[in-house]
Amino acid sequence: MPSGSDHRRVGAVGELKVVIRKLLTLVVAVVVAASGSCVAEELRGAWLSAWSHGYLTAQEVDATIEAAKKAGINALFIQVRKNADSCYDSKLEPRPWNVAADFDPLAYTIEKAHAQGIQVHAWVNAYRVWSSSKPPSDPKHLVNLHPDWISKDFSGNTRSTDGTCLDPGVPAARDYTAKIVLDIATRYKVDGIQWDYIRYPGRNWGYSDIALSRYYAETKTTEKPDPKDPKWLQWRRDQVTALVKMVHEQVGAIKPKLVISASTVAWGDCSTDFTDTDAYGNVCQDWKSWASDGILDANLPMVYKSESSPKSAKSFRGWLTGLAKWSGGKPTYVGIEAHVSDAAGVLAQIEAIRKAGLQGFVLFAFNQSGGRDALVDALASAAKPAPASAPEPANSTKN
Repeated sequence: MPSGSDHRRVGAVGELKVVIRKLLTLVVAVVVAASGSCVAEELRGAWLSAWSHGYLTAQEVDATIEAAKKAGINALFIQVRKNADSCYDSKLEPRPWNVAADFDPLAYTIEKAHAQGIQVHAWVNAYRVWSSSKPPSDPKHLVNLHPDWISKDFSGNTRSTDGTCLDPGVPAARDYTAKIVLDIATRYKVDGIQWDYIRYPGRNWGYSDIALSRYYAETKTTEKPDPKDPKWLQWRRDQVTALVKMVHEQVGAIKPKLVISASTVAWGDCSTDFTDTDAYGNVCQDWKSWASDGILDANLPMVYKSESSPKSAKSFRGWLTGLAKWSGGKPTYVGIEAHVSDAAGVLAQIEAIRKAGLQGFVLFAFNQSGGRDALVDALASAAKPAPASAPEPANSTKN
């Protein structure tokens, strides 16, 4: 029979086991909570267009950073190239008329945004190089220097509904565009490069003399291909993909943590099969493969649907289902057209994105306006606090 001291020893051991169990429970709870907070991190982005006020002067940048901080925005996507021009210091392309020669919007935005824990991504228009119906007056503009690089439609026209575009099937145009991006990535502490107009204007385009000559040589045909010819469509998809792949590899070699993303096409209602989407079948933008092949670190599909229309709101949510299915294991930051819905509508779409399990959103656009002020107030009063900084894509192939 155990002595009294044995009873006390057994009792002490029992109490120690209880304490250990409680500690283990507490540790598990902390780990789960920490894991949950990581999953809950989202990118809360906003686009800033170079067409209007928002970052074209120091005062505008300061106001934008203040608004972003108040709204919980943790990433800004600023348009640094809209028409083969440069909203930054560049020796390759001219300044736009609305940016002073002695001000570098990109450098200043990076300095001020990073100080507030906000990422800055350089938004680059890839193939659309001129939007006006009148040609550029500057003889050194890309459109005037290299008319042979300009895309043509089946009938020989050079102006699309997008404007004047480079032909993705011209290797020299591809190399030049990659050089633009590499210059930005090398000289600026951007958090990412975001492609726009990384596509053809439509399936009727891509008939420049250089592109056709290459296609004839590669396919051993001499007949001008029909716009809907599956082989011709795939060839053009491959041309766009070649630029995405080239830049991902070149930038990755010098800035392996820099995120390469793209604002991608999500027109109409979402199809059940990606090959039936306009992105794949009309503008030759195979963003699904870019993600799954590891040459796109994040997708920013422009799901521009008004929440005020039940049909449009349903279409928005239909796209969320498709985007989750076609993510290729990469983050999806859904583009929201903020000015077509009221603040309540924008908040409803943000909540739908969260419920779909996607990783964030990007608002178009965050330029100065009364609409921005109202949206900032609505976002500021929303319940969830913003993460301290935007998350890095969890499944990036970069080290």
